[in-house]
Amino acid sequence: MKIIDNINMYDKDGVFDSYSRIVEDFKDYDNVTRKQMIKEMYKVYETPENIVDLCTERELKYLKMYFDGDENYKSRKYDWQQKTLMKKYLIGLDLETHGIVPFDESKDLLKTALAKVNWNKVKKKDKINEVIVSLTKIEGSCAIGLLVEYASEVLKISKSEIIDHILNNRVFQYYESVDEKYIESLKDNIPIAIYNDYYYLMDELDEARAKQGVSAFPNVTLKDLKSYFYNDFNMNNKTIKKFYEELRKLPFFYNNAISEIKAFALLNKDRQILKEEIASVPILKNYDLTDFFKLMDKAMDEMPSGALNGLTPNEYKKRKEEEARLAYEETKNYIPQTDANIGQKNSDQFYKLYFALLDYTNQKYQIKKGYKIYKKQNRNPKDLYEIIEKLWKNQKEIIDEFISKNPYKLNDEELEIIKEFKNGIRNIYIIARYEEEYTAFMTPNKTYMIKGVNTNVDEIIPYNELPKAVITTILPFKDHLIYDGIIVSYPIDLGMEFKKIVAKEYQNNIKYYHL
Repeated sequence: MKIIDNINMYDKDGVFDSYSRIVEDFKDYDNVTRKQMIKEMYKVYETPENIVDLCTERELKYLKMYFDGDENYKSRKYDWQQKTLMKKYLIGLDLETHGIVPFDESKDLLKTALAKVNWNKVKKKDKINEVIVSLTKIEGSCAIGLLVEYASEVLKISKSEIIDHILNNRVFQYYESVDEKYIESLKDNIPIAIYNDYYYLMDELDEARAKQGVSAFPNVTLKDLKSYFYNDFNMNNKTIKKFYEELRKLPFFYNNAISEIKAFALLNKDRQILKEEIASVPILKNYDLTDFFKLMDKAMDEMPSGALNGLTPNEYKKRKEEEARLAYEETKNYIPQTDANIGQKNSDQFYKLYFALLDYTNQKYQIKKGYKIYKKQNRNPKDLYEIIEKLWKNQKEIIDEFISKNPYKLNDEELEIIKEFKNGIRNIYIIARYEEEYTAFMTPNKTYMIKGVNTNVDEIIPYNELPKAVITTILPFKDHLIYDGIIVSYPIDLGMEFKKIVAKEYQNNIKYYHL
């Protein structure tokens, strides 16, 4: 059976979908015919290594069964292998025998490819794809950095190996597209992976995430991810497996329904429309679908949703209930800060000394020429950021030089205060808790109890936004620890689980009131 002789049997959209995944420099849909696409795919297959690289171990072993004469290759338990190899146009349905067989054009190519298989290498690449492709399948789209971090951690292999896999592995590139996406909270474009089957849903997914999204990550095991890769759903979940089995029993083309179910699960859409679509299928009009739809609801409540950043609707519901409980506890336990700053007189002195140091740093390094800071009021913190960074990267050198030269004729007490600034620590901190007289700034190892400068910190960042990630400088001032009065915060939701971790660490950490 020759594929070229039967090419008109195949839907052009389906051929183009595979062609655009397999051929690197593919032509636009309107500028290529089905025959041309098949020929271009087979040019790729002329290199045996390309066939091996485009197939998983399961597909290759299935092909080996055929060429070894093992009749088990006809079994329905190999549906996945049959479906994926047919989508790659390496095998097809013989209309005379109604059997699934390799095309005449692919037989010799497949035999040559199978002789070159390095099975250990194929297994290794499959393990990586079972993680990174499945995560993207669950999410719809996922940041490349997140995929690399997670896969490296769970598979215990280097990040560079994962990155190399993403850039060069043909199976990954068959299922995924790499693109860039602007992330508002980061003010930058980041590389993302998009599951190709969901490419057409990306705009809708972005809208759904904006409405429903939470800071979360899929709660899945490696076993679950493997099931997602080789099945349409997680068959380790008994409810989902039962639903899938009942779906296949219905007398209609259930594969069409699966595509819709996956899309509705991804977007966490109202299922009433989906139910109406299934019920409207002519052959099902006389069926009582009441129990089936109840089972479908239970199963879809267990399916991760890209709109919910990988949580299932059930997990999302529990999370919202927990968030409401925590918010109530925060409100109930919150005591407004009353004496959590150093007061007006001290703050005037601090800003005089700190701005003198910043002014000296700016003049020394000519960061902003002609820009005056000392004894100036209402300076925009954004204008000071680069100067502040320079100061704290060279703090001891600059402060020693400043004290030696004393360019602003400060008295001995003021110079002694500036000398203590050498102990200041610029870092990323988590504002963890407001106490009546202090604000807790946390690092992974320590909790610093800070005074505000001329304002209590809870007047700047509301208590219900904690914990909050910020960049600032902690430094000693007289008998207290303060921050330098300028906070750069990250506009991101750190998530409920992180809140729990911060709360626990705050209770356990030693509190530091001095450096």
